[in-house]
Amino acid sequence: MDKAYSINLKVWLTLLSTISAAVFASVLIVFSYQIKKDFIIEQTVHASTQITANIANTATSTTSSGFFTTGDPRVLVNSLRSVAVIDKQLIVRDSTDKRQIGLSANTLFPQLAQVVHQQKTKAPRYFFDSQTNMLVTYQALSAPQQNTGNADSDHLYFIYSQFDLTETFSLLLTHYNHNAWFIIFAIVFISVLALLVTYYFIHRPISELTQISNKLSDFEFIAEHQIKGDGELKHLANNLARAAHTLDIGFKRQKLAEQNALDRHSVLQGIFSALPDIFFIIDKQSKILECHYGRDDNLPVPEKQFVGQQLVDILPSHAAKHFAKAISTIEQSSQLTQIEYKLDNTGSTKHFEARLNAIPQSDKLVIAVRDITDKKRQEEVILKHAFYDTLTNLPNRFLALDRLQQMIHEAKRNQQLIAVGFIDLDDFKKVNDSMGHEVGDKVLVHSASVLKGALRKHDTVARLGGDEFIILLGDIQTHHDITAIATKLVQLFRSPFEIDERAFTISLSLGVAVFPDDADSPNELLRKADSAMYSAKHMGRNTFSFFTESMSQDLNRRLKLEDSMRSALANQEFEVYFQPQYDLSSRFVVGAEALLRWYNAELGWVSPAEFIPLAEQTGYIIELGEFVLDQAMQQICELRDFHPQPYRIAVNLSPRQFKDPNLVNSISRMINKYQIDTQLLELEITEGVLLTGDALVKDALFEFHQLGVLVSMDDFGTGYSSLNYLRLYPFDVVKIDQSFIFDMHTSEQVRQLVHTIITMAHNLGIKVIAEGIETQLQLDVLAALGCDLGQGYFLGKPMAKIDFEAWLAQYAHQPLNIENKSLSIQDY
Repeated sequence: MDKAYSINLKVWLTLLSTISAAVFASVLIVFSYQIKKDFIIEQTVHASTQITANIANTATSTTSSGFFTTGDPRVLVNSLRSVAVIDKQLIVRDSTDKRQIGLSANTLFPQLAQVVHQQKTKAPRYFFDSQTNMLVTYQALSAPQQNTGNADSDHLYFIYSQFDLTETFSLLLTHYNHNAWFIIFAIVFISVLALLVTYYFIHRPISELTQISNKLSDFEFIAEHQIKGDGELKHLANNLARAAHTLDIGFKRQKLAEQNALDRHSVLQGIFSALPDIFFIIDKQSKILECHYGRDDNLPVPEKQFVGQQLVDILPSHAAKHFAKAISTIEQSSQLTQIEYKLDNTGSTKHFEARLNAIPQSDKLVIAVRDITDKKRQEEVILKHAFYDTLTNLPNRFLALDRLQQMIHEAKRNQQLIAVGFIDLDDFKKVNDSMGHEVGDKVLVHSASVLKGALRKHDTVARLGGDEFIILLGDIQTHHDITAIATKLVQLFRSPFEIDERAFTISLSLGVAVFPDDADSPNELLRKADSAMYSAKHMGRNTFSFFTESMSQDLNRRLKLEDSMRSALANQEFEVYFQPQYDLSSRFVVGAEALLRWYNAELGWVSPAEFIPLAEQTGYIIELGEFVLDQAMQQICELRDFHPQPYRIAVNLSPRQFKDPNLVNSISRMINKYQIDTQLLELEITEGVLLTGDALVKDALFEFHQLGVLVSMDDFGTGYSSLNYLRLYPFDVVKIDQSFIFDMHTSEQVRQLVHTIITMAHNLGIKVIAEGIETQLQLDVLAALGCDLGQGYFLGKPMAKIDFEAWLAQYAHQPLNIENKSLSIQDY
């Protein structure tokens, strides 16, 4: 390919335009001069032809010596110097210069002799000597010889003319010299014109193009240019502008792509640094191309030392096989592949998880390796927690039922019996309350050990929770075998044992259900064993009982209660009753306690002692609790609208309700709905709620306090740590358990204990309410001891909403007296 060269157009175009103008003007002058000169020669030759014609005409009428009789031929042309007639022998016959007549033409005109010999035609010929500006013309003619009478004696002769054009050319040159200034002006004008044309149409566009190219070289991209018109430079500028725009877009995209790549790289570096994973980039031949890991505690080798090695070379053989198989799988399916392997270190084993995946549009693979040793250990712990009791290490309910299902399959195949025993430790709650949970846990561990040691290896002992255990007895042939084992267990638990140097004697109640006589499914067997255990409790405890059909009736009632409870709220079977509470100093009604009652058309009145525990177990208590709270707040609003005196309503909260994380939000939402004074709402909780030590309970109590809701401890004095709870939690009211009120007039110690509770509560700024007041004596004693509030059947029984409002309308403004009480008890 030919090379292209570049010059400085500004200099060379200016120089070339000036030179071109000068050359053009010079050539034009020379060419014009030459044309004029040639024109003069042509005219002179034409004049010579006329002279020759005249001489020829004269020759026909004159003698041979009279060629010029008509006049001197020089008058025809100013530049004519001489004319001569020469015959065929080249002798001058006649001439304007008479001295030439008779002389030889060879001597006078040497050129003529050469031409004569070459003359073939009679056409005129001429010769111009540029050095002497002499034009010579000659022409051959034939003329008759008039002195003879011979007509055929024509003779050839030549007309020879000489023209001196020196003066003519001198005049012509003088004429052109006179026009020199005009020529110079023309040259200057043409040069200036050329310069202007080159400046405006070449220099400036080229300068603009140069600036554009300079900006492009500095990555300054333009969108427009200043070149106008339709020329090639405009098209070139347009192309450069479009190219610059395209480059600008591409450059910005490249910059954006580079920035995105840098950002992604930074993100990846941050991810690599933050994640515990080890990342390898390998090719299909398992060669490590890159290695990244944020922490170096898993691999003591620096990252760079991995690069270039084969993956199989840095792994044990068993792990290398896993990776080779995984890489082969990815090559076939191109899907994410996950493997696990372990490496044995000194004194320990580490587990790793590797995820392999193909990098899109590449022949490379990425491997993320994570140390999952802790995860494996946690899984083992979780698995153990999922299937085993953390306190006793016995199987839990889930695992026990799974084993029972397997035992049922075997028993069906071998036609054997299975015994399911449900065990509850008698009076275990007293141990917890009196000795504390730590001692109670030790009792449970001891009991589990006794149960496990008393049974056969293939039998199962499991803990359901609390003080409840189940035993699964397989490979049983007769009921007598079951009785023997049950009797043995009851007797073992009658024996005393020591914990922390204290002697304990604890008994058990055992209920037994038998497969296939009683049921053929794990859950049914467990239910019926539970019913049999309650029968053993009713028999006086410290014994065992087999499931019977009569127990089935109790179980059926429980199932019926559960089934009916699900639709009881929707059917409006539940109703909130209100039991009045009195200020014992003023003897006026100050509020009431909201109590839930249930009447079912088929079951009749269902005791709270029967349905409340069932609702706790099924979790239905949360819905019931929300219903009671809603009715209580609605009652507060109605009493506020019809009575100038505000009345406080107390509501019991169950332990299960505190497990609901939305409890506080739900109560707060109801308060906002009814816009009640929070001081008129009192929430009662039992010590059993506080025994769990759950953080949710503590948080809820303090949030209730912040809402302004009154918090009351129910059944105060029955738990071993009730006093401690008054110090830890923000209680506003304590309710003395009715067992203390009942024994107060028969036991001075109980009376002093009640007095101590009242005094202590007042010292802490806490009000005291006594429940279960059933006599005038109890009322007088409590008033004398300074008890703030009281409730009980003596003061007013629980009443339905409409009855309570009617009762309140009648007695709210009257102080408590015997007559009023007789009326209230009889009428309500």
